[in-house]
Amino acid sequence: MTRSMVKYRFIEDERARNVTMRKRKASLLKKISELKILCDVDACLVMYEKDDGPADMWPSPSEAHRVIQRFKESRLWSANAMQDHSCFLQKSIARMKKHMEREKEKNLKHLMVKCLFDKKVLISDEMKGEGVLDGLLSSIESEIEVIDDMIIQEVHKRAKNKMNFTTFF
Repeated sequence: MTRSMVKYRFIEDERARNVTMRKRKASLLKKISELKILCDVDACLVMYEKDDGPADMWPSPSEAHRVIQRFKESRLWSANAMQDHSCFLQKSIARMKKHMEREKEKNLKHLMVKCLFDKKVLISDEMKGEGVLDGLLSSIESEIEVIDDMIIQEVHKRAKNKMNFTTFF
């Protein structure tokens, strides 16, 4: 038979709160002990029962300090591995912005190709509002500059080859 879901709220009655604390503490101690045995890992539990009371440490205070110190010395404790919520969200936002910029660039190139070959492109009001037309124009201009540079290089190359060819005869 399954248990019903526990509602997480402050237990007003102090006696009931202490009983619940003892039960959950015993459950946590059992789980951490099983985890340590089954997975063959170093594990410890530090629990504060009340704000002013000392911490309960399992298996012993010295063993708990050793495990915590070992964790702090590992690379998992480094600034790169440990993140708080704000750091995680900032990295996620930066990643999504980068993805959005790539997608905008891809859509812009697609629209540019469509403009060059179809000559009939319906541009929606949303695209006008985002400055897509300005971006499209600048992209087209930059592509034209690249093509012009390639043509100039090819002309110089052919002229140089023609000069080399005429000097032999």
